[in-house]
Amino acid sequence: MLCRLVQADLLCLRAETVAYATLLARFPDAPSSELFIRLNDALRSRLPELERCADVLSVNRSGPPYQPRTFDAFAFPGTVSWVALHADRAAAALAIHTDFAAYFPLCQELVRLLDASGTDVPEEFRRCYDTPPPSELLDLAAEVVEDGLRHGDAADTATAVADLLRAGLDGFWQFAAHGPSALRSGAGSPAPAAG
Repeated sequence: MLCRLVQADLLCLRAETVAYATLLARFPDAPSSELFIRLNDALRSRLPELERCADVLSVNRSGPPYQPRTFDAFAFPGTVSWVALHADRAAAALAIHTDFAAYFPLCQELVRLLDASGTDVPEEFRRCYDTPPPSELLDLAAEVVEDGLRHGDAADTATAVADLLRAGLDGFWQFAAHGPSALRSGAGSPAPAAG
């Protein structure tokens, strides 16, 4: 599971870096611009930690190749990419807030459970994943949500986009916990090969 988590995180980090740059281009005014710049800085500073984890755990850094059974690994990057292209300020910022508020505590809980079970966890993994939520970024994301709402962004749309992102994050955790799985519905399934 540790290897899949690091592999999925590396895949997500690439998508998030591009997504936040896209959001910065779409919303260049403060406070949105400050949020997207700081998010990109945070991701770039996290990359070396993830790469050290990948090296220690012998993880393939290129991420899982797309196949129908690896759909979960792409759920979060796909959602983040959609958010970058289509969400308004409030929706994007609430999605980011939702992501960080859920992801970091779950990672800390995972490290705690691994320790409680006596699992040998590399120190590089512990340093990378036993990290509290970035309160300054959460506060800034909340400020951007408020700014967007003041400028006419719809609260119900922001909530719906945050729910969409949470579903993408669920896919991330499904892949990390269980590896490739079959699609849960027929939607998006490749057509059977003609024979």
